[in-house]
Amino acid sequence: MSMRCHSASFRCIQSTAVQQRFYFRPSAATQFPMKPGTPIPGLDIFKEKDPPVALERSEYPEWIDSLSKPLPSLAKLRKMPEEEATDKDKMRYLKLLRKLKIKKNNEERAAAK
Repeated sequence: MSMRCHSASFRCIQSTAVQQRFYFRPSAATQFPMKPGTPIPGLDIFKEKDPPVALERSEYPEWIDSLSKPLPSLAKLRKMPEEEATDKDKMRYLKLLRKLKIKKNNEERAAAK
């Protein structure tokens, strides 16, 4: 069972796991830069205050740009020489390997039943 709820800025998807979680992904509408002064949809949570507005690009810290870059896949990480990999790449590689191993174990247990 998956549930999708659309708003102006986020799409939430309910997982089918035992513990229900919501994962938020930016919708296509928010992937493009907003004009400075534009109210940011979905963040108007206070009744007494105006919603926050987008700022000039230069007013945000530099690391904000790194959030829009896609993370490397397991295939790319396997091809990457160990000397060139950063600690972040190594941690992601181990995380993806564990995730793959868990999926395989779950499939084997489901097939055995």
